[in-house]
Amino acid sequence: MTRNTEDGGRSLAKRGEGSVEESGNRALRDPIAMAVEIISSDDPSVGELAAFRRQPIDLKAAARNARSLSNEEFRLSLAKELGEREYDLACAGLQIMSLSLVALTAIWPADNLDQAEAKIALAEATGALHHRRDKSFVSMMDATLARRLRWKRTAFSVPALMLPAAPAAPASDSRGLAAWPLERWELSAGLELRGGPPAFAHNQIAEWVGYASALPDLDRLLQRARSLFETCDRLIALAQRGPENASELMVAADGARIAGYLAAAQVMIWPVHNRAALAIKKEVVALINLRGEMGDPAHMQAAIRHVTADAAWVKSLPPDSRDRLVFEWSDLV
Repeated sequence: MTRNTEDGGRSLAKRGEGSVEESGNRALRDPIAMAVEIISSDDPSVGELAAFRRQPIDLKAAARNARSLSNEEFRLSLAKELGEREYDLACAGLQIMSLSLVALTAIWPADNLDQAEAKIALAEATGALHHRRDKSFVSMMDATLARRLRWKRTAFSVPALMLPAAPAAPASDSRGLAAWPLERWELSAGLELRGGPPAFAHNQIAEWVGYASALPDLDRLLQRARSLFETCDRLIALAQRGPENASELMVAADGARIAGYLAAAQVMIWPVHNRAALAIKKEVVALINLRGEMGDPAHMQAAIRHVTADAAWVKSLPPDSRDRLVFEWSDLV
C-alpha cells in the first residue's frame, strides 16, 4: 500500500496548493494530447517512441483527476436549469476530459505498484457498476451490462503477482482505527464529495464550453493510429532479427502501440456530430478488432471498448444519437 500523497511520475495537470490536484486550476487541454506531445510528429523516430514509452506517467494523478471531473460534472448537472445548452456543453467538456484520463489510466501498462494501484482504484469508480446481488432477489443483469462489466474488468486488470497483500487488519492493541486503511490506495481521499453545489466549473462555463466544442481532427487521429500500429509491427519484426539495438526497438514498438491506442481512444471519446465522424469511429472499431486478432494486449483492447460505451452518454450528443453509437466489437475480448 502506498501513501495518497506520493508522486508517481509525470502529472498531466498543474499541481494545486493542496494535497490533491485542483481540477479548476489547470489549463483545459486534452490530457491524451499532453501525454503524447513528446512524439513531435506523425513520423516519429525510434528515440522519440522509446522516450514516450519510458516517461513516468503519474497514473494516480490521472485517476484522481478523472474521478474529480466526473464528480464535478454530476454537481454541475444538478445545478443547471433544464434546457440550458451552455451547461450541457460544459458538462460534456468535463465528461470528455474525465474519459480521456480514464483511457490513459487503462491503456498505459502497469510498470510499477503505484500505477497498478491507480488502475484498481479507478476501476471501482468508473463505468458500469456491479452491485452485489441480494440472494432474495432474482437476477436482473442483462447481456449488455455483463459485457460492459467484462470490458471494464479487463481494461483495468493488472498482473496479480505485482500486488502486495491488502492492508492488514488491526491487532487487538492497534489504535487509529477511525483512519484505518480499507484499500491499498484511496482514490477519493481529499476530493470534494459527490453531489452538492459545483466546486469550480460554474466559474468556468465558457472555458468548458470551448473545450467541448473544440473537436479534434478525427480523420487525422485515425490515420495516426494506423501508422503507429504499422510502425509497432515493423519494429517488432526488425527487433526479432537480432540487431544490437533490439531491446530499444522493442521499447519503441511498445510506445508506438500505446500511442496508437491513445489516438483510437480520442476518436471514440469525442462526440459524434455528423455522419463523417460516425464513419471514422466505425473504421476505428474495425481497426481495433483487427489488432485483437493480431494479439495486442487485452487490457488495451478492452480499454477502447470501455470508454466507447461510456462516451455514448456525453451530454453534448443529440438525443437520438446514442442508438447509432452501438458498434460491432469482436468477441475476442
